[in-house]
Amino acid sequence: MNVFLQQMLGFFRRNPFAIGCSLVAILLWIGNYFIWTQHQELSAGHLTLQRNGEDMMQALTNHGRVTSELASVKETLAFIDQHLVNEGDLPENMGYFYQLETSSRLHLDALNQLSSMPPPPEQPYKTVPFTLRTTGSYRQVLRFLRELESGPRLYRVQTYSLTQGGAGPSRTSGNEVGDAPAQVTLDLTLEVLARP
Repeated sequence: MNVFLQQMLGFFRRNPFAIGCSLVAILLWIGNYFIWTQHQELSAGHLTLQRNGEDMMQALTNHGRVTSELASVKETLAFIDQHLVNEGDLPENMGYFYQLETSSRLHLDALNQLSSMPPPPEQPYKTVPFTLRTTGSYRQVLRFLRELESGPRLYRVQTYSLTQGGAGPSRTSGNEVGDAPAQVTLDLTLEVLARP
């Protein structure tokens, strides 16, 4: 037998208590490390569950507000869907602007619906471009713009220009010739939200 092994065997026979205590200490250290890692995992899991519970309590306390906001969003989406134009329905699309012409007592010199480009894939709606030219007094143009802005159609103004023309003669109630208010011409290009 090897000399080193004989010395080790002799040491173990002379000190069995020290060897036993050393083995118990090593086993306790391994057990302690195992318990420590389990504790860390359980603490992380408990923290996650606690956060989820707090989030759930917050959601439950805000349930009424969330429900009312959801109802408001659904109502707004229904309003948008109801007032989208159909690109192929030219009479209805043009009729909307002619109604504005009548209510604002303004003259539409030109109204054109242009062909639209296909929308990008991420855009849920398409837009239909219109160009129009109106002529009337400054108040009539303002009334037309106010009714266009407060109307049900959703649009985006691309370009606009205002030009002022000369004032023309007008007859008053006593058949006297006077000056009429200056005429204002509005050129407008806008895109109206439409169904895809």
